Amino acid sequence: MREGLHKILSDDETIVAISTPLGHGGIGVVRISGGECRKIARQLFRSPRSSRLEHRTAEVGSWLGRNGTEIDAVVVTLFHGPRSYTGEDVLEISAHGNPVVLREIVETIRLAGARLAGPGEFTLRAVAHGKMDLAQAEAVREFIEAQTELQAKTALRQIEGSLAKRIHPIKQKLVDVVAHLEAGIDFAEDDADVPANAASIDSISPLRTQLESLKESFGYGKILALGFRLAILGKPNVGKSSLFNRLVAADRAIVTDVPGTTRDVVTETVNLGGIPLRLADTAGIRDTIDAVESIGVTRTLETASDADLALIVLDGSAPLDADDRRALESGGRIPHVVVINKNDLPLNIDLDALNGKHRVSVSATTGQGLEELQSILGAFLLSRKPDVTDDLILTNARQYEAVVAAVAALAAAEEALAKQVPHEMVLLDLYRALTALNELTGEVVTEDILDRIFSTFCIGK
Repeated sequence: MREGLHKILSDDETIVAISTPLGHGGIGVVRISGGECRKIARQLFRSPRSSRLEHRTAEVGSWLGRNGTEIDAVVVTLFHGPRSYTGEDVLEISAHGNPVVLREIVETIRLAGARLAGPGEFTLRAVAHGKMDLAQAEAVREFIEAQTELQAKTALRQIEGSLAKRIHPIKQKLVDVVAHLEAGIDFAEDDADVPANAASIDSISPLRTQLESLKESFGYGKILALGFRLAILGKPNVGKSSLFNRLVAADRAIVTDVPGTTRDVVTETVNLGGIPLRLADTAGIRDTIDAVESIGVTRTLETASDADLALIVLDGSAPLDADDRRALESGGRIPHVVVINKNDLPLNIDLDALNGKHRVSVSATTGQGLEELQSILGAFLLSRKPDVTDDLILTNARQYEAVVAAVAALAAAEEALAKQVPHEMVLLDLYRALTALNELTGEVVTEDILDRIFSTFCIGK
């Protein structure tokens, strides 16, 4: 078992869980992992073909209940450790996807000596037995939860170990720098060849640059993982809800001629070039004495402050007024595009008053200009994509925090070397960088890190 994890995990326990989503389906899978797998199979599984389960060979038979009667006809596959997902013996039972049947199978296994698995515990055991690193484990969850093909593709690259492959040579070169500095300290009295500070800086600087490039990828990676937040702002009755419905291709928001129809934030997610686009239709921005509408305006401003981009919708058929200017001011604090709506009507808005703001003209009624607006959104997303050759990007906060810590430690080491600080102090920064990179991939783990990662997993994975 990987060092550090033996204090958190026990090899003595066999775990069981339903691995397929709850509900009725054609097939449901129950998974067991641990040293009691074969014993439990001999006790509860009966096959007319063979009494012995072979590695990776599916056997058809019956799963027996507590009184020895058949619960269901099943297909059982045994994976011998370490050639399994977890690195332990794993038994997978494919039964009919009836929740009652699956729960009964799990109960028979529990009574035979297994315990119910916790969230992500199968994947945690895979990490513990060296089948994958922490970054790969996080990618398993991201792959399962992916809503778009691009999200799935990005997660699959990390499952294949792309992040560890990027980090490993950096760590190796950093260890070489540490070794040279340590040798210079240990054998100072023997006239050992101590590397010059400038040479050490030249060795560290490219490593920091590589990590900074990886760090910068998180801006796009966060959008890819969590979705691109787009807030539609404007005063009442400028066509925000109609535009929202056009963008989501559904009558999701209520549209009427009565100003102030939208009182709360209405959200929907669509796929834009592989990125989940999280649109928010908001209450119209204006001064109001209506208590409910006032709450809606407050939520609009909160939504705008959290958005990645705002669409500030103006009525092209009417002159600008104080509420329009308030909407421009509210959305102007973040990246934004001005949408001149109702271009199917005569133009009465003063475009010169917009002072050259990036804008697009549309009609939410006819759909005119929608393609141009979608192209602008796509271009904005593309501008956030990092310039990387292998498409490796950071997609979660834990990985980002580890890389940020490593970059800061390497920068501190370079600065210390430039100031001729004793190597003993420089080594503290270099070891801090190594620890951060080891936490990134899991060579160094704590219970808090594991809880943070695996508490978000589904049970059975």
